[in-house]
Amino acid sequence: MYPKYLSSDYPLDKHLFFVTRYSFGLLGLRFERASTLWSTLWLIFNFANLAHCCQAEFSFGWHYMSTSPVDAMDAFCPLACSLTTLFKMGCMWRSRVEVAALIRRIRQLTEKERNAERMELKRTYYRMATLLAMLIFTLGCINTGAFVLRSIWEMWARRQLPFKYDMPFRMHFPAVAHRLPLYPLAYLYSTWSGQITVYAFVGTDGFFFSFTLYVTFLLKALQMDLQRVLKPVQDPSPRECKRCCQQLRNIIDRHNEIVGIVQRFSVIMAAPTFAQFLSASLVIATSVIDILLFSGYNIIRYVVYAGTVSSCLFLYCYGGTEMSTASLELGEAAYNSHWYLWNRAVRHRVYLLILRAQRPITVQVPFFAPSLPVFTAVIKFTGSIVALAKTIL
Repeated sequence: MYPKYLSSDYPLDKHLFFVTRYSFGLLGLRFERASTLWSTLWLIFNFANLAHCCQAEFSFGWHYMSTSPVDAMDAFCPLACSLTTLFKMGCMWRSRVEVAALIRRIRQLTEKERNAERMELKRTYYRMATLLAMLIFTLGCINTGAFVLRSIWEMWARRQLPFKYDMPFRMHFPAVAHRLPLYPLAYLYSTWSGQITVYAFVGTDGFFFSFTLYVTFLLKALQMDLQRVLKPVQDPSPRECKRCCQQLRNIIDRHNEIVGIVQRFSVIMAAPTFAQFLSASLVIATSVIDILLFSGYNIIRYVVYAGTVSSCLFLYCYGGTEMSTASLELGEAAYNSHWYLWNRAVRHRVYLLILRAQRPITVQVPFFAPSLPVFTAVIKFTGSIVALAKTIL
């Protein structure tokens, strides 16, 4: 038995934003279905749980900052990720109507592509979006499990000493939460905050990554149409030229619509994406510092943690690079076509298309656009933070 989405014949319609719909559905946030009273209450509980656990982690880290920097760092590392997730969750809830509209429009645009070659290309991008995002989902769940196993192991290792009721994450709860009979509920409450972080984090990142791949597919489909329309024709007749102009006008309109959709997407995702890149640098840096400070089995936990956050960041940059590259290739496809065999009206439209395609389509984020060079720069910046921390610690 294995998940159905791994099957090669899994319906493409179900692949569309699968991770986003699945992850936020677990939290009670629905984009294409009306919310019920129970889903709304469940969403409020999850938001309050994550906010409260962020406060508990901060309280723990601040309390031990002067007496035990190692324990403080053990709290601040997950805290940075949890705060970012809380912000992402709020942004996605605030923009839920716009997100639902974008999902519907992407579905409408991609459903028009029925050609066998395009269907194969569509399946490739759809499955890539689902599988890579679900890989991050799995890594996040493994990371939460690692924190749980750490706490269980530490309690088992101290079984000969007076028993200490630890939480899976370093959180400062009231004393009553660390005693029976409330301890099991408090433990589950703390653990669930880790899963909320995974679901909201991956749901938002999966939305960004999937969107960029779907837009990449639409741009690839435009390239195919352009090459088909501007096929080599010797002495085309006025009627053929008129039909070619109409088809080019349709391609240009579709290209303009894609640009508009990406601009609407940028408005929704600019703040969450900026927060993701800023926090990822800090999370990766603190994870590496924790790896240097800890020893034994504790290292494994933060290796997985740093790997998960780095993978999320890579998906942002890979998706942004794929989309911008496909948009530039549209201009190259127009230039490499047989435009010179057509009349002046056709050539004029091809010139306009090439001119428009000179500016790559990117998600506009304050100060940068997600791309692989930006990923390299973030990793270098993280290394600088680690080097500075080593000199202090």
